[in-house]
Amino acid sequence: PMAPLTVEIRSHGSSTDLNTYVITPNSGGQFSFLAPAPGNYDFAFKASHWLKRLVSNVTVTGSGASGLTPSLINGDINGDNQVSLADFGQLKLAYGSTSSSGNWNPNADLDGNGSVGLSDFGILKLNYGKSGDH
Repeated sequence: PMAPLTVEIRSHGSSTDLNTYVITPNSGGQFSFLAPAPGNYDFAFKASHWLKRLVSNVTVTGSGASGLTPSLINGDINGDNQVSLADFGQLKLAYGSTSSSGNWNPNADLDGNGSVGLSDFGILKLNYGKSGDH
C-alpha cells in the first residue's frame, strides 16, 4: 500500500479545517472518505515527506466528489512544508542508512527503497526551494 495521507476539508476560502481524515490510498492511488454536505470546499493533502497541496473550490454533490488527484512534491524530510537546507541536513545525517541503522530516518528515504542514498539526494535536489500550500 501507499503512504498514509492526511486530508483536511475546509469551506472554500477558509483556513479552518471542518474535518480531517488520515487515509491510505490503494496501490492504484485511489482513496475514499466520507464526503461533507453538498457545497464548495477546499481539500488539503499532506503525506509524510511530501509538501502540502491544496485543491481549491471542489464542488461536492449529494453523491460526493471525484477527480481529487493532487500531485504532491517530495522532499520535505523535517515536515515544515518546504524543501530547504534543513531537509538536506536531515538527509545528510541519515545518508547510507537502512531501517536497521542507528541513524535511520524513514522520512529521508524519499524514494521508498528502504535505504537513504544518492537517489534520495536527487529527489531533494530536484525539489529544493519549493514550498507547499497552506
